[in-house]
Amino acid sequence: MARKIEELIEFQDNQELSNRLRKLPSSAHERILENIITQVCWHGPVDREWLTGEIKCQEIVEIRAEKAVADFPIEDHFGSEIRVGDKWFTDQAGRVVLEDNMDDYLLEVANLQICRAIE
Repeated sequence: MARKIEELIEFQDNQELSNRLRKLPSSAHERILENIITQVCWHGPVDREWLTGEIKCQEIVEIRAEKAVADFPIEDHFGSEIRVGDKWFTDQAGRVVLEDNMDDYLLEVANLQICRAIE
C-alpha cells in the first residue's frame, strides 16, 4: 500500500513539473535543453531536483524579463527585425538588442569574452 502511495505522489509530482514546463515559452525550453546538455557533459546525470531548480530559474527569468509593449522598435542594434512576441533588452546607451543577438552584443559591444571551464 505504501509503495502505491509513493508511486501516486511521484506521478503527481511529474505531472506538476510537466505542466510547469509546458507553460514556459519555447526559448526557455531551448535554454533548459542547452543547460541539460551542459550538465550531462560536464557534471553527470540530471536528477529531478536539478530539473526542478532549472525550471524554477527559467520561470523567474520569464517573470522578470517580460514587459508587454505595444509600441516597440522595428529592428535591433544588429539590424534584426523585431516581431510580435520577440524579447529584447535596451542597454544604458539606448541600444536595442534581441534575445537571439545577446552573444553578439556581449562579444562586439561589451567586449566580453565567453569562456567555458574544462578539465
